[in-house]
Amino acid sequence: MKRSAHFAAAVILAATLARADPPLPAPIAQDAARPMQKTGSASLHWFGIRVYDIALYSEGDAYSTNTTAALSIRYAVRIRGKRLVETTMDEWERMGIATAAERAAWLAALAPMWPDVHPGERLTAFRRNDGQTDFYFDDRLVGSVPDPDFGPAFFAIWLGEKCKHPDVRDRLLGTVSRKGKG
Repeated sequence: MKRSAHFAAAVILAATLARADPPLPAPIAQDAARPMQKTGSASLHWFGIRVYDIALYSEGDAYSTNTTAALSIRYAVRIRGKRLVETTMDEWERMGIATAAERAAWLAALAPMWPDVHPGERLTAFRRNDGQTDFYFDDRLVGSVPDPDFGPAFFAIWLGEKCKHPDVRDRLLGTVSRKGKG
């Protein structure tokens, strides 16, 4: 009987997480120079399995590569931190972003700060106007990359013209509704 109750609670929690966009970590909401607004949100699925929900927040009505912005990702599956770093490297290489030396330096900074993630946990990248990008695991700051070229390169994985999932990009930028209509 207890297993049934736990299973029902897990199903209800999963359904709740599936409908809610990932929020901004409290420190970002309190630290932003101007109020951050959600620009758009999407879910990424792989062979029918929801991998994560992602939301883009920016200072103004629209996202710009030279203003404060945040990408908040709430994971629906377990992913090892090492795999997150490898996927980031693969995407930068595929997209032709930065030099090999720049990518290596950025990945060396990311590797120790990104934990393994589990369903319901959130990683958020917060790109500041001064060029630094801070990373939060749920509401806890886990590290920063001060290189001003890093933030635009990282955000390009989801928002760049060569991104792997243009449907997710369009939803994040608010150019398409969640149901795919413009």
